[in-house]
Amino acid sequence: MATNGIFSVSTSGFKYGRTVFANRSGAKASAAQITHDGDTVSVSTDANLGIRFLGVDTAEISFDYPGSRGFTSLKNPIWEEFFTGPEGEKKLQKMGPELQVYLRGVLGDGTGIAANHAKFAEAGRQALLREIEQDMHHANKTKEDFAFFQAYAYEFLDTYGRLLCYLRPHRDNFEGDAPASTEIDYNIRQLANGSAAPYFIFPNVDPFLRISNPLDKKIISPEGFWKFMTKATKLTGAREAVKGARNRQVGIFDALEPLKLLGMELRSLARGSKPNRYVIDLGQVGSNKLLDPELYFTIENLEDRFYLPPMYTDYFKLAGWEIQGV
Repeated sequence: MATNGIFSVSTSGFKYGRTVFANRSGAKASAAQITHDGDTVSVSTDANLGIRFLGVDTAEISFDYPGSRGFTSLKNPIWEEFFTGPEGEKKLQKMGPELQVYLRGVLGDGTGIAANHAKFAEAGRQALLREIEQDMHHANKTKEDFAFFQAYAYEFLDTYGRLLCYLRPHRDNFEGDAPASTEIDYNIRQLANGSAAPYFIFPNVDPFLRISNPLDKKIISPEGFWKFMTKATKLTGAREAVKGARNRQVGIFDALEPLKLLGMELRSLARGSKPNRYVIDLGQVGSNKLLDPELYFTIENLEDRFYLPPMYTDYFKLAGWEIQGV
């Protein structure tokens, strides 16, 4: 099993990685230097690391095409065939009846769905690229010396081994005060310019709020949850950014041609897997309802959807939440 990544996941779910001896004074340390004690060593990586923005979900540039191995560009004609042909219909029929009705309304006969998704995927990529290059220009830095700052929430790795965080330019890039624009995370910028949809998932609420125990009733009881939400300034800012983009009808909210299928919806259809995260409506402050995973679409505004992974559902129920829906 060969790998060049610090963290990888096999098709069977086995997690593995590859590291090398740590560095000391600009050179590789010796075995004695990396051995701290009987159960600790210092390592580094000679591989690249992926970063997945917290709270953000853009259209997919490419994804696993059903029955194939490896990612396939959404520009590939086989995706058009998928959405217009029997393979897509087969995957759609795996969804519950209410979700099927909703998705059929979105998909129509499937024509142009892949092209629409590919268009917004590339637009999202180009928007992020412009932001990074603009920050490099402001900092007068090159690819050799430009640095990023990461702010992590409760979980800091996803199932693909990517770092989960809010990302922005590091202040060390700038002499004196950094321009105000560079203090804004790329996550928020992508939401504000309409390049991305929000995707808020518990327990990654806010990197600046400490969650030592995501099962603490002070956090997961209905009363505790809503009190906690009032402190989540990063989440509040992200929601406001989405509202602004929608009101201006920019990016995925374009009045004439909006994004038709969300990234999460494309992934679900391609896999033929039902959504499994219950949803809290952030627009219904004080509610104790957990909406059935397949009814996420009944919450109209994207920024009001707060997703709860299945591993936490029973604990939320014991803390006073009630299931609503199918």
